[in-house]
Amino acid sequence: MEDYKIRLEYVTKGIKSKKNRKVDKDSKDVYWALRGISFDIYRGEFFGIIGMGGSGKSTLSEILAGKAKQTTGFLTMAGHTTIVSYETQLRRDKTAVQNIQDAITDSSIDYKNSDQTLSNVLKFADLGVLKESKIEDYSPDMRARVELAMAFFIEPDIIILDGVLSALDDIFYQKTVDKIKSLQTEGKTFVLASQDLQQMEFLTNRIAWIQNGQLMDIGESENVVMSYLDFVAWYDGLTDEKRTKYDKERDAERKSFNVEALYTQYKETHFDPDMPRSVELRRREAFYNGQAFDNAKYESKKKKKKSHSKLALVLIGILILAVAGTVSAKYIQTNNAKQEAISVDSRQRSSSKVKELAIAKSISASDVSKKGADSSKKIASSKAASSSSVKQKNESIARAEAARVSEAAKVSSEEAASSESAKKESSEKKESISKIDTKTVEIGDGDSLSSIATDNDTTSDKLMDINSLSSNLLHIGQKIKVPK
Repeated sequence: MEDYKIRLEYVTKGIKSKKNRKVDKDSKDVYWALRGISFDIYRGEFFGIIGMGGSGKSTLSEILAGKAKQTTGFLTMAGHTTIVSYETQLRRDKTAVQNIQDAITDSSIDYKNSDQTLSNVLKFADLGVLKESKIEDYSPDMRARVELAMAFFIEPDIIILDGVLSALDDIFYQKTVDKIKSLQTEGKTFVLASQDLQQMEFLTNRIAWIQNGQLMDIGESENVVMSYLDFVAWYDGLTDEKRTKYDKERDAERKSFNVEALYTQYKETHFDPDMPRSVELRRREAFYNGQAFDNAKYESKKKKKKSHSKLALVLIGILILAVAGTVSAKYIQTNNAKQEAISVDSRQRSSSKVKELAIAKSISASDVSKKGADSSKKIASSKAASSSSVKQKNESIARAEAARVSEAAKVSSEEAASSESAKKESSEKKESISKIDTKTVEIGDGDSLSSIATDNDTTSDKLMDINSLSSNLLHIGQKIKVPK
């Protein structure tokens, strides 16, 4: 399979005529210039884009050139992109040499090679004495020469040609074509949007035909050009009435386009049936590219807030019940101890009175005074014994309570020590991770945490620690750190 350099998936562009130019999936009165464009452009290709006026060709070219942003969908540029436009990107108040030097400084070209690069650009542009003149004094042809030369020699990779070839004279045009063919053999990629079908068929390998904001055909240049010419011939053959009717119907289709239906198509094609809701929401947000209002995400956030509030109330209720239960248990335990002490004292007092009555009945009248004295001694002795027993019981209860408090303090101390140890271990782990020398990689199509770990000679767990990930799920375009 060929390596793609540009990938478009479900790309749309909505345009509002009202003051509020923001476009989302619920916007009204939107004219959809593009309606779900998807195709790949491969390494080393010269790719063309054709279409009638108002077809969306220019809008698509602006998105590829970085001049406009799509409303939905995905655009992946797998390499450094240079735009060569009829509307010059050069600083008009600077000379050609100054503009070239600025571009070299902003590039990744090594300092020792900068002089050679400057020489190559100036030689190819063939500016002569004009190289020290300001760009504002240049003709369109001379400005195009400078921009093309810079694109060809300063980090050439993906080069978007936006109407610039039409500004060249015949000699420099042929020189440019020869250089493009040479760079193609090195794997450089070119994209050209033009109405010059002869030029497109000669230069390009493949062509995409855009009509009414949709991709009508894509394939080998000769075949697509023939299909396009057949359509143009049919369109030109319509009567004025039928042509007007056809144009109105196509405009109505572009105004009634349902972008949510396009998202459903994307979902059915790319989502697994058992995909977690959180992952689906992230993909939906990526599809809408941060511009469209995502109602599903909004509703989900509201539900999460309500869920969190309910959970907080439940936790507070549980905490109150737990505290109440603890207090109640302590009260019952204390009350039981008091009742037990009172009961023991009462039984001991009752037993003493029974004994006293029995002794009194057995004593004769003549020995009342003597026996009464002996009985008084026994009663005093019994009362002292009863008082001693109650005192021992209370002391036993006090010792048990002191032991329980001591045990609770010991457990609390051990838990605090364990928590401090865990915090220390976590801090040491974070410090160890922070010392790891890392680099940043971007998640591509088909990448997973385990594949990235294997490619970088590490483990999934370590990548999760370095990036503080709570899940091993990744999404396209996400950036993570890996060990160097």
